[in-house]
Amino acid sequence: MTEPRLYRGQSMRDRRRDRRRRFCDSAIALFGADGYAATSVSAVCKHAALSSRQFYEEFGDREHLLRTVYDETEDAASGSVIEAVTRSFERATAIEAVFDAGIRAFVEFFDADPRLTRICFVEAVGVSPAFEEHRAERRARWGASLDAITATGVERGLLADRPDALLWTGFIGAVNAVIVEQVRSADLTTEDTLRVMRTLLRPGVLG
Repeated sequence: MTEPRLYRGQSMRDRRRDRRRRFCDSAIALFGADGYAATSVSAVCKHAALSSRQFYEEFGDREHLLRTVYDETEDAASGSVIEAVTRSFERATAIEAVFDAGIRAFVEFFDADPRLTRICFVEAVGVSPAFEEHRAERRARWGASLDAITATGVERGLLADRPDALLWTGFIGAVNAVIVEQVRSADLTTEDTLRVMRTLLRPGVLG
């Protein structure tokens, strides 16, 4: 087997992974501060200290970069929620405690880096018809996750019935709006967002 060729102690695979990470980190810095529309490919390359040729070896275009950052963030947020919910189910005696753990994990994930909040809930909106379809698919995944939580709650006797799946669609839309409002207002805090999301759940979605 041929050994991977090294350059400055790194294999080609490691160099490409590092390069891709630098582009994504630059996108977070620029899209999250100046906005997606105001950020060119050349600006991303300059910030990353890489060339446009290297950019197009990794991404088809600027939207592809935005989608990569968006998906990475959504996956990480989902992972945080799933971990928190799983831990909560181990000791919970009420479904409210489970959802509270998941909600807090979600809000605190985005609160830790407002740039990611702006990218996912503001900059990613209306980019293109294809991106809107992709966002709808990601929302559907969140809806399926929420439905799975209630299904487990029913199995464990913490909830009488699973709510109508369409209610989760409304809940997700409302959550997005509340988080955007928190980003735009210096007077709103994480606790305000948590309070509203809890109310939307109970007596809202869960009755």
